[in-house]
Amino acid sequence: MTAGFWEREREADAVANTRQLLAIEGLFCGGCARGLENRLRSLDGVRDAGVHYLTASAYIDWDPSVCTLARINGCIAAAGYRMIERFHLPDVLGRMHTVAERLTNRLAIAAFFAMWSMGAASVLYFGSGVSSDAAWWLAVASGASAGPALWAGHAIIRMGWRSLRLRTYNIDTLIAAGVLGAVLISGFQLLRGSATVYFDAAAMLLVLRLVGQWIEARTRANSIAALIEMEAAAPETAWRASGGDAVPISQISVGDRIRIPAGAPVTIDGLVLEGTSRLNTAFLSGESAPRSVQVGDYVEAGSLNLDRQLIIRVARSPDDRLIDRMGGRVALELAAKGEPSSVDDTVMTLLAKATPVLAMLAFALGLVQGTGIVEALARALTILIVICPCALAIARPLASLVVVGFGRKAGLRIADPASLDSLARPGSVVFDKTGTLTSGELEVAQVFSCSEFSKNEILALAARAETGIEHPIARAIVSRAGESGPGGLRLARKAIGEDGSGRRVEVTGMPSPVSPQSKGTFVEVRLDDVAVGEICLVDRPDRDVIPLINALRSEGIELRMATGDSRSSAQDIGEAVGLGRAEIEAGQSPLDKADLVRNLPKPVLFVGDGINDAPAMAAADCSISVSRAHAAAAASASIAIVEGGLGKISDAMSLARRFRTTGRRNAALALGYNGVVIPLALGGAMSPLLAALTMTASSLLAIANSIRLGR
Repeated sequence: MTAGFWEREREADAVANTRQLLAIEGLFCGGCARGLENRLRSLDGVRDAGVHYLTASAYIDWDPSVCTLARINGCIAAAGYRMIERFHLPDVLGRMHTVAERLTNRLAIAAFFAMWSMGAASVLYFGSGVSSDAAWWLAVASGASAGPALWAGHAIIRMGWRSLRLRTYNIDTLIAAGVLGAVLISGFQLLRGSATVYFDAAAMLLVLRLVGQWIEARTRANSIAALIEMEAAAPETAWRASGGDAVPISQISVGDRIRIPAGAPVTIDGLVLEGTSRLNTAFLSGESAPRSVQVGDYVEAGSLNLDRQLIIRVARSPDDRLIDRMGGRVALELAAKGEPSSVDDTVMTLLAKATPVLAMLAFALGLVQGTGIVEALARALTILIVICPCALAIARPLASLVVVGFGRKAGLRIADPASLDSLARPGSVVFDKTGTLTSGELEVAQVFSCSEFSKNEILALAARAETGIEHPIARAIVSRAGESGPGGLRLARKAIGEDGSGRRVEVTGMPSPVSPQSKGTFVEVRLDDVAVGEICLVDRPDRDVIPLINALRSEGIELRMATGDSRSSAQDIGEAVGLGRAEIEAGQSPLDKADLVRNLPKPVLFVGDGINDAPAMAAADCSISVSRAHAAAAASASIAIVEGGLGKISDAMSLARRFRTTGRRNAALALGYNGVVIPLALGGAMSPLLAALTMTASSLLAIANSIRLGR
């Protein structure tokens, strides 16, 4: 290979090392992800950062002249997490399974010893006739039994400390405060010879949080497994230069010759051997301007070949591409979004900030009322225990687990449960046209001749321009006429080639067809700039689209269809599905679609099917891929329709509304519960034991409410 090749290899590595997806170990909640994200963004030289809790990943874009990967690693380590430079979904899944197994063991230990601690404490609380000496030893036994439970949940206390260092407050902050307060006061009581201890309350707090973490771990593992399963079911493919059908890239080896049709995604890294073209590298580099490539240039997977067919030699194995080093399209899109905030997060943040103030107030009131320092501390502890929103800590992940399972039965793969809050009541819905509102498979319906050429000859001329191009129009023409010639050049709105005599052949979209009585997509065939005929292609709307459009419109949702096709073609489909002229956006590039999404009323739902929809999907608050979608679109979507048509969107919205209602009920339950018990605790009308019992009761109610979601 040439020296230029190795220079480009180094440049590719430089790009990978300044815009990269990292795996993060130790994330256990959305609050942790947001805190770490804020910490990373505060680093000098970091241009952008996003931390995604579900996939345990961090997307970072930094200036290497100001910041280094070592410094980023130091920032992550200082926050209490572990950075893994290479993000690989199967590896992430393996680590999540390990975490789930560890949590299972710790939960079993904590629950077993917490029951013994509560058993000893119950004798103290409800027993009569127990001597003071016996009571003290029972208190010691309660503390000793709670010891293994405290060990099993020590990571929770550590994470509570992390949240303080990250200047963010979450459920672990509250639980750590309650557990440490209960243990310290109980230890002080034992030293004084008193049997009034609260070790059992501390153990109970840890058990409830471990239950929530165990459910979260299962939810995350299931989501990652679904992503891997989706990618395996629709693997990326490549065309061998020798011809034939596309094959999975897993069958491609370094040194193989690969053909990349115009309009097709580049799925392998390699060196251009034949052809010149332009690549859309916006996904890899963030640059919207296409990059010209010629023989000797290096191309990377994740780019889109815009103009002309290329022949490349594979330079990297399929599992060592630049895009793999960046974490792949799926995880990168998710991590770049960061972690959204939910109603539950807002409530927990509010309670976390109010807890120290209320605990100090309870302590001060106790002293003012003359209860003594021990009783005043007990009141403060009661606040720490009673205010802890364990109900939300368990209910939210449990609801996510239930909704993912329920969605799978309904033919929906829900990769990002947090996006359901946006799907429940969208302000706008944007549809791609070809392959989304329609079947996506164009077919030649009619051929019109306006010259001496026959219809078959016009089709043959069109095939000279469309051969070697991956586009619905090209596929329809080539499937009817067969491949012809070395391949054409795909431009923004037309394809160009040459006939056997070297004359220029052009196939271009038509704003106003010669035969207006025919409905469909029209293209004009020109030979040396002289029109010789036109071809009508049809693509039928999805059978579920009209009821869906009517249902969305009746709810006052703003609708748009965004397509790269001409206005006339877009208008035909728009009229067929019930969209008005003002609701149709024609001639849209992938980046135009993303801009459209950003400027519509929030939250925005984008529904698409192709790799060129990825920018718009990333910009949307929630994205849905249809069942016939490209693997990259399906994998990067918040929700993928696995079985069924567009009617599944209504099912997904209904499920999202139930999910949001469940979350709001749980939040209302938590606020209502705290509204009742906090005044009682401040007034000294509750003991730490009663606080623990009421907290458990509220958690059970929230769990029952979340389980109802699946019915």
